[in-house]
Amino acid sequence: MRSAPLALVFALLIPATAGAHQKSVSYSKWTLVDGGAVVQVRVRVLELTSLPSTRDAADRSSIALYLQSKLSLETDAERCEPLAESTQWLPADEGWLRLEWQVRCDADATRLRSELFASLSNHVHLSTVLGGEPVDLVLSSTSPSAEIGEGAQGTDGRGIIDYLRLGIEHIVSGWDHVAFLLLLVVVARRVREVALLVTGFTVGHSVTLAAASLGVVVPNARAVEATIAASILVVALENAGMERVKGGALVLLGALALFAASATFGGLPAFWGIALFTACYFALLRLIPQAGRLRWAVACLFGFVHGLGFSGVLLEQELPRGQLLQALFGFNVGVELGQLAIVALVWPLLRWLRNRERGDKLIDATSFAGAALGTFALVVRAFG
Repeated sequence: MRSAPLALVFALLIPATAGAHQKSVSYSKWTLVDGGAVVQVRVRVLELTSLPSTRDAADRSSIALYLQSKLSLETDAERCEPLAESTQWLPADEGWLRLEWQVRCDADATRLRSELFASLSNHVHLSTVLGGEPVDLVLSSTSPSAEIGEGAQGTDGRGIIDYLRLGIEHIVSGWDHVAFLLLLVVVARRVREVALLVTGFTVGHSVTLAAASLGVVVPNARAVEATIAASILVVALENAGMERVKGGALVLLGALALFAASATFGGLPAFWGIALFTACYFALLRLIPQAGRLRWAVACLFGFVHGLGFSGVLLEQELPRGQLLQALFGFNVGVELGQLAIVALVWPLLRWLRNRERGDKLIDATSFAGAALGTFALVVRAFG
């Protein structure tokens, strides 16, 4: 089977499904005082235990040493000295650690530097500096330091670029968004069809990304993640073809998985909704010959759910209210640029493969792989 290698490639992506939206992020708050500053840092236990030097979460002294060595306040001449005797652990949410200590500076501090989790290319450190004009900073592996004195830009200049980059990184590294998008366009034969599908998806996720980030709606993260997985399964099943025997069998298995999830999580209306939607949509495909033209609407509807998933990245960063609009703008533009780049690069290749001999096998392979990935992710996110 020529489609087997492609299906195998998709299958190798399965282990990454459970944490598709778990952005690597840490936080700090610095309060400048005469002769130094007081800092509070908040980090995830899971990320700390992934590092050799802090693998043991119970070894608090090693963790404190790591945090104090990788996060620093600097003057024009030198690094401010952390005062070990001031170190104290503070209460924190489950899965997080929160540490406070003081630093001593021989001159006015002018720069903040973060080298936390430098081995994680997608890690972002969010810092707030108080004690004068408040400054909010976004630090990453590509921008590890920022000024905090006169001329500090905070999130106004470089920050919006960081959020744009964050949006691009999220869509590119979020396998589930990419899989859904590619399954949508793999059956499209004309540029107009691709544009309509991408526009529907964009409109949907932009609306809910804004609504959730601004606090208009409060999404249930577990339901959102599971429904995103279900969206991949639904589109893969549609691509398989309801009118074909093997496609019908695949649809039956997918419907059973969806109804099993909805029955188990009866308290979450999203599961009932996705199961009912799937049954009605597939019935419509059978009854109306041109029902496939409604695919853009399906892209928009599932875009609503994917937008709630996107919003988790911004909500997780606990941005001050005054910065939400620019962060939202930069992040959303980044997401759009990322998805357009993916489609522009991949769809011509998919179209070329489909036009070759036995090109129909491409649909079979992607449908099988999409159904497998979607089902696995649905089970992991709903039951795990």
